[in-house]
Amino acid sequence: MRNYKRPEKVYVNPGDTLVVKCAHSECMTHMELANKFMPVTILENGYGQLRSPDTGGNFSMPTPLSWISSFYEDANGRYGTEVYETGVGHTVTHTHGRFYVYVDNRQMYGVQSLCFEEMRDAAREMHGRDIPSAEVRFVANSRFLNNIAWSHSVVVPLDTEIREHVTRTYRDTWIDLPEYFNLFAGRQHLKEVQA
Repeated sequence: MRNYKRPEKVYVNPGDTLVVKCAHSECMTHMELANKFMPVTILENGYGQLRSPDTGGNFSMPTPLSWISSFYEDANGRYGTEVYETGVGHTVTHTHGRFYVYVDNRQMYGVQSLCFEEMRDAAREMHGRDIPSAEVRFVANSRFLNNIAWSHSVVVPLDTEIREHVTRTYRDTWIDLPEYFNLFAGRQHLKEVQA
């Protein structure tokens, strides 16, 4: 007896870029994309813009989402059942496995760290300067797009619980995210106290 697992619904909004596995539709088969992982940006009215995995540019004309992959609509909005990553982007500035501050969904240039707490404090300082959209994201290389310029970002809530391990010389921290359990969140070197 086989257990059937209902596909997960991943709701999307116009402007979202995500990774899907292309369907065996006539369109995707003709374009030789069937069963391949591709980035797609969600557009209005049920259309999507396939992106080139190599350059990040537009792959072709906008295409109905239902031709690209398994997309549907219900009372809560449009969703996909073959979505493998959300929050992906193409950039030459991102460094693997770092925390960044984003404002209005844009990465702040030069505001990055291996330490979550540094970026959390930077985002909170921006909130104090009336920039409420400032948020921290963990950015890592995409797991499904082979080109290293494609990254995957995950929002890290500013109140995320931080675990630590302290020795005489350093303090290591970890956090848990739905996508990354036990994620290393930075090392702080401690100055040894002279007796």
